[in-house]
Amino acid sequence: MDYTYKLLESDIDLLAAALSEVKVAVAVKEIKDEILEFGGQIREYTPNCVRIGELSYSRELYEFRALASEGFGLP
Repeated sequence: MDYTYKLLESDIDLLAAALSEVKVAVAVKEIKDEILEFGGQIREYTPNCVRIGELSYSRELYEFRALASEGFGLP
């Protein structure tokens, strides 16, 4: 299934998503479309990890996506 999303890579992207309280999907970087979390809000982020709900994810191993349905700056 194809999804339109904005990849949240920078601290500014993560801050905007956290402040907007959009739902963010978490995917494994090395495996195409391997989604682990389908829609949680960012609770905290550091240079090394992002916390969504009660779980923390390494920014090195995972990517974070704001889905188009959330209206997060997507065309």
